[in-house]
Amino acid sequence: MNDRQFESELTSDSSRCSVSLRLTPLTFLKAKPQNQCPENSGLRIRVQTKYFMNKLTYALTVFCLVSATFAAGQAKNGILKGRIESEKGKPIVGAEVRAMRSRDRSIKETRTDQAGNYAFDLEPDDYSISFDAEGFQGGNLVQMQQVEEGKETTIKTIRLEKSSHRTSLIRGAVFDSHGASLAGVHLKLVRVPTAEEEQERKHVGSLSMSYTSNSHGEFAFRVPTARARYQITATLHEYKPQSKTIDVNGSEAIPLAFSLEPVKK
Repeated sequence: MNDRQFESELTSDSSRCSVSLRLTPLTFLKAKPQNQCPENSGLRIRVQTKYFMNKLTYALTVFCLVSATFAAGQAKNGILKGRIESEKGKPIVGAEVRAMRSRDRSIKETRTDQAGNYAFDLEPDDYSISFDAEGFQGGNLVQMQQVEEGKETTIKTIRLEKSSHRTSLIRGAVFDSHGASLAGVHLKLVRVPTAEEEQERKHVGSLSMSYTSNSHGEFAFRVPTARARYQITATLHEYKPQSKTIDVNGSEAIPLAFSLEPVKK
């Protein structure tokens, strides 16, 4: 090599052999480091890795929580379904069906499809079911229907009697003392004697109907067109009941409104 000098002397005789080496100092080239602080580079890599892992852990946690919440929401409700038919077994299309929750008296409404079927997606609880259809006698199911979490409950098929071709319609709404509509009000219609029937002590045939006001506080009764008197009573928990009497004479539409006062505590 050009930058290195090598000299050697070799002496040998019968008693000894010596070797002498003389080396000039080596000159090293000073390499320029690519990173001034290699120890900080390792620290930075560790910090970045930790940051990435924290981000990944957070994302996975959020994903699991959202998935669990979604799954819980999906499994929370139950299905309540059924079918409405005429006396002859034909499906009634467009019948209005209402489900009122016993806990807070909230109401959900739906209508039957072309096959007369209806279905509700409801929170677990007991529900009262009411129904009404054009040209048929509406009413309420006597027995409460229980909805269980994640289960499907089928109500026995409801068969409605066809009303007479000519009917009188008693339709109205229920409000509170401030004019806001009241849903879930139980309305009961009962046939009562007219003034003439009372004087003549005439026997009056019994007729009773029930209805639950919808989410707009509305209700409707279809009654025979024959001259008659009816008493309708509106009742709702924590409100004073109210009764009104109306006379029906022929085929007509009769408007009716209730205004309920809260019970003083």
